[in-house]
Amino acid sequence: MTTKNRLFAVMATSFVLLGMPIAAMGVAWPSAAEDLGRTIGELGLVTFSYGAGYTVSTLVSGELTRRFTTGPLLVVAAFAAAGSLVVLTLTSIWAPFLGAMFLLGVAGGLLDSGVNAYVAVHRGARSMGIIHTGFGLGSAIGPLFVTVLLAAGLSWRIAFASLATADLLLAVAFVTTVGALDRTNRRSGDRPTVDGKGVILGLSVTVFFLYAGVAAGTGAWAFSLLTEGRGISTGIAGLAVAGYWGAMTVSRLALGILGDRIDPRRALTVSGTATVASLLVLWIASPPWLGLVALIFSGFAHGSVFPLEMLLTARRFGATYTPWAVGYEIAGANIGVAVVSGGIGLLVSRWDIAVVAPVLFLVSVMLLAAIEALRFRSAAQPIASI
Repeated sequence: MTTKNRLFAVMATSFVLLGMPIAAMGVAWPSAAEDLGRTIGELGLVTFSYGAGYTVSTLVSGELTRRFTTGPLLVVAAFAAAGSLVVLTLTSIWAPFLGAMFLLGVAGGLLDSGVNAYVAVHRGARSMGIIHTGFGLGSAIGPLFVTVLLAAGLSWRIAFASLATADLLLAVAFVTTVGALDRTNRRSGDRPTVDGKGVILGLSVTVFFLYAGVAAGTGAWAFSLLTEGRGISTGIAGLAVAGYWGAMTVSRLALGILGDRIDPRRALTVSGTATVASLLVLWIASPPWLGLVALIFSGFAHGSVFPLEMLLTARRFGATYTPWAVGYEIAGANIGVAVVSGGIGLLVSRWDIAVVAPVLFLVSVMLLAAIEALRFRSAAQPIASI
């Protein structure tokens, strides 16, 4: 295996670890809350702290890349993730716990932005699909790991101690492989400009905002919609939601296998259209089973949107500006998760759970419109040199 391929293997592994902690926290929180003397509802503060750190680091990732280059940032991010997980494992005090979640979010944002930018510039669609498949696997493995520990009568802290060890090993792996980063990642003295592509950047951030809102909003609210709104049993609803996340991961795995054979722009149009159609069926479906199928298919339909748009970022902005663009896009995605999922919660409180499906459909229509607007606007611009 070449040095660059070893570097990519480490990057793919980092995305598995990136997906695990916050997903695992959802299962660990009832036990963690008891240890910390907090309420179940304060999980919202935990996820907010993580999301705030993630957003801050992605917004400044471009400038940090310019000043320090990608390699050192990945090393620091991995060590920071390991350190924050150690604090989560050891502390029983609320303030350090929230601080550790913030730092974990900062580390995650740096890893997310740095790896995405590198792969967008130096690899292809298959590599982009592989790293995002890794994130999906981590998001599934994290909760399962905690569930097994708790079922065995063990502490939730073991899971986070294990993740801390894994991130420490990841940091060491980055130390031994970041020398393979392309020379285009070297420090630059001048801050790059968007060169008249501000509208394209705005549309791109909008796509990520709407995509993350649809994906996370569907995953967060589907279980309640199916059980409370449609009278489906918790077992069947749980399997359907798991199927939704699984289908998203399968879609990204398919991109990892076939990505270099497809036209990403055409694939985005197909994905956006299929997402709209599936969420429309979820909304209006009469037989309950049809709604379940639509929910699962929607995950497969939009699963490739994030990695494909990330791949096209390098073509739209070039190697120099891509770290900035990727940081803004991921920050937009984080805000989209909070705004759409939180907004649905407010609407459910104002009306009832039935509002979930039409809102998700409406946001998916907006997503398709943004994808097409970005595609047409980008077509009028020359492809950037990467």
